[in-house]
Amino acid sequence: MAHALPSSARLRGLGAALGLTACATLAAAQAAQRPERSAVSDTPAPGVVRAALPPQQFTGYAVNLLFLDLYGGTGSDEGDRALRERVEEQTRRLRSGSFNQPLTEQVVAALGALPGLRDVSYAVYASERPGSIVLVISATLSADTKPVVHGWLVDGQRSSLPVLYESSEALLRLQLNVWGGLYSDYNPWFGSAPTYTSQSPIALDPPGPGRTSWAEGMVEFGIAGATRFGGPDLYLYGEATGMTSGATGQDLFRSDTRTETMWEKVYGGVLWAQPEEKRSARLSVGRQNWQLNSGFLFSRYAAGANAGPNPALYLNPRTTYQMAVLAEARNGPLELEYFDLDPAELKAFDSNTRFQGLRAGWLEDAGWDLGLAAYRVPRSDTRLRNGDGSFTPRKGERTLNLRAGHRDLGGGFSTLAEAAWQDSTEAAVSARAWYAQLAYTAKTLPWTPSLLYRYASFSGDRPGTATREAFDAPLSSGLDEWVQGVNFKKVVTNTNLNSHRVRLNGGPDARLNFTLDYYHLWADVPLPTGQKTYGNELDLVVRWAISKQLFFLGVTGIAWPGDVIQAQTQGAARPWSTIQASLFWGF
Repeated sequence: MAHALPSSARLRGLGAALGLTACATLAAAQAAQRPERSAVSDTPAPGVVRAALPPQQFTGYAVNLLFLDLYGGTGSDEGDRALRERVEEQTRRLRSGSFNQPLTEQVVAALGALPGLRDVSYAVYASERPGSIVLVISATLSADTKPVVHGWLVDGQRSSLPVLYESSEALLRLQLNVWGGLYSDYNPWFGSAPTYTSQSPIALDPPGPGRTSWAEGMVEFGIAGATRFGGPDLYLYGEATGMTSGATGQDLFRSDTRTETMWEKVYGGVLWAQPEEKRSARLSVGRQNWQLNSGFLFSRYAAGANAGPNPALYLNPRTTYQMAVLAEARNGPLELEYFDLDPAELKAFDSNTRFQGLRAGWLEDAGWDLGLAAYRVPRSDTRLRNGDGSFTPRKGERTLNLRAGHRDLGGGFSTLAEAAWQDSTEAAVSARAWYAQLAYTAKTLPWTPSLLYRYASFSGDRPGTATREAFDAPLSSGLDEWVQGVNFKKVVTNTNLNSHRVRLNGGPDARLNFTLDYYHLWADVPLPTGQKTYGNELDLVVRWAISKQLFFLGVTGIAWPGDVIQAQTQGAARPWSTIQASLFWGF
C-alpha cells in the first residue's frame, strides 16, 4: 500500500506540479546557490529532521505549522521586514483549512511575482501531530523589484511546462503523476484463501499457498489552478484529473492483465480569507480528498476503490470521494467544518452509503489539539453481520468523537487520545472505540529517533444480547496510522479489535527514513469457541527520495497467525509475508 512517501515540490518545474521532488536534494542544491538565511526568517528547531512528503498524497491534511524559510536580503533591515510581512500576508490563508496543492501553488506563484522575492518554492513535511503536515515556504529576498509573469501560454517555451500561466493573481498548470510497483506475497491469506475470499464477488481467482507476485502501474493526468476573484480576500481553485491504472500477474484476488481509466479529482472551491484577522471560510464540492484528523474514523486512503475491476491494489492510487461537500470556517485557533461524503465504491457493488457530519477543533500553534466531531449515516444499503448471524443496517448510525492531545509536553514527549461512541436511529446499537498514545522524540541524537506506543480498542459484538456492540469504522485506514499491519489489514478490520502498537522511526537525513512497526492484535470479544488472539505482525517501511523526480517506497512485513486465525482456517494457517517495492516518478 503506497502511502506517505517522502518528497517536496517546487512551483517552477514539472516535478513540483507533481509534488514528486526530493526535498533534501533540492534544499542541498539551493543551499549551494542561496546566501545565508535571513534574519527575518523563521529558525529551524535544533536537531529536528523531518521526513519530506509528496503534496498530492496529503491533500486534506491539516496544516499544523507554516514555516517561512527566507534567505538573503534587500540591503536594509526595514526592507527585509517589509518583505517578510508581504510573505506572511500571502501565506496565512494557507492555514485557512486543510492542505490543498493547487491553492498552495497559487500562493507560491503570487509570491514569485512580488518585487524583491525570487526562488520561491514550497515543501511538505511530516508533523508531530498525526493527520497533519508542516508546510515550508522558501524564498530569497533581494533588491530586484522586477515582477515575473510566465508560463507556456505566455512564452510558448516547453521549458515553462507544466506551468501554463503564472502571475501574482492566478496559476494554471498541468498535472501528471506516474507510479509503478512490484509486489510479492508468501502464503497470502495465511495460505488459506478460500477462508477469506469465498464470499467475495471480486475474488475471481485468488492465489493458493506459496509465493505470488504481480506488477501494478498508474498514470494520473489533468489540470489544476487557482486565482484571485472579485476582491483581495476571495479565491477560486480546483482540479480536473483522470487516472489510468493497470495490473498484471497474480494478485490477492485475480490473475488477469487489466486496465481501467476513470475520473480521479474533479472539484472546485472558493476561499475567503482575511489573514490579518485570522479568519476565513472555505467551500469545495466534487471528487476530492478529505480526512478527519489522523484517519481514526475517516482516512483519505479509504475513500476510493483499488481492487477487483479497479487495478492497483497495493499501489492504492485512487483516494478521492465520489462526491464530497466540504464547508469550513476558522477564527484564530477555532475551526468549524461540515462534511457530506459519498465514498467512491466499485460501480457494480455501490452500497449508496453517505456520511454527514460536523467537526469543531481548537488547534494551538504549539500546544493543545482538541476536537469534537459528530456524524450520521442518512443513507446506506449495507447490512452488517452480527455475532449471532443476524444483520443490522448501517443506515441510521450516529457517532460522536472526542479528541485531545498535546504536541509538546516537554523533554521530547507528546500525547494524543480519541474516543468514539456509536448508536443508531434504525436499530439497537451501542458501540465504542478509543485509543491513547505516547510518543518520544530524541531530537539531539543521530537519526532523530522517535518511539511511539499506542493502545487501541474497537468494540465487538457480544453474544446473547439484542444490541449490536461492534463498532463500525469502514473508512478507518492509512499506512502510517490505522492500517494495523499491512497483512492483517486484509482479514482484520478496525472492529472487534484491540491492539498494542510500538513504532520506532528515524533516518540519517530527510531523504531516507525507516519505520519499524510491531502490532499485537486480539479480539475484543472472543470467538464462541474461546479463541481470542489474531496474531502478531512486524513491518518495516523504507522511504527514500532518490532524486528530485524519483522516489522509492519499500515495505516488508510478516504476520504470525494466532488462535483465531488458526480456528478460522481449521489449523491450516501459515505466516504471511510481503515484499513491496514502489517507484513514484514525476516528469
